[in-house]
Amino acid sequence: MKKKFIGRTAAAALVLGLGASTFGAGAANAAEAKPAHDLSVNYTVSSAKAKGYAGLVAIHAKNEGSQRYYSEFPAISFRVDVKTDKGPEGVDRLITPGWFNGAYTQDLGFDEKTSTRSFMVTLANPVEVGENQLIANLNFGDGLTKEGRLNNYIQVTQVGRLDDDKTTGNDQNVDSRQNTKTDFGKAINGVF
Repeated sequence: MKKKFIGRTAAAALVLGLGASTFGAGAANAAEAKPAHDLSVNYTVSSAKAKGYAGLVAIHAKNEGSQRYYSEFPAISFRVDVKTDKGPEGVDRLITPGWFNGAYTQDLGFDEKTSTRSFMVTLANPVEVGENQLIANLNFGDGLTKEGRLNNYIQVTQVGRLDDDKTTGNDQNVDSRQNTKTDFGKAINGVF
């Protein structure tokens, strides 16, 4: 009887020991898996914003890394491409850029062949760990043109980054149609 109890106790201790070491290793691997520097891109918009009509879209950069994201040189920057989802091709729409938290937004012009209006957003201030920083907004004018109503979507690509920021899955061609939420955090189709 005593032998059975000792055997069961030893088995339980072994299982607990293995479980604890596995959990500890898993937690250590999870901590190691987080890169030091990584920015992701996301969008927010009012749930009242209708496709093809006037309204604001906010662009955010979230620090997914374990350290503050900042650089004087090279500059941390994002290319913002506004593309046509539906409506006449080769037609531009009034879009006024805004910038926040020390970022600057430059209008790069409209490419009639690809129906793309491009902007460059350059950051001047750090993005702290876990911070989802508002860096720019696009104020869309009414999409009704002489050729028909335009519906647009946005793609953002990080073009200036820190040398050790090797992650690209969350900052290259980030499409607003899959990455937009309302101001209250509900997923919404990012066509504007």
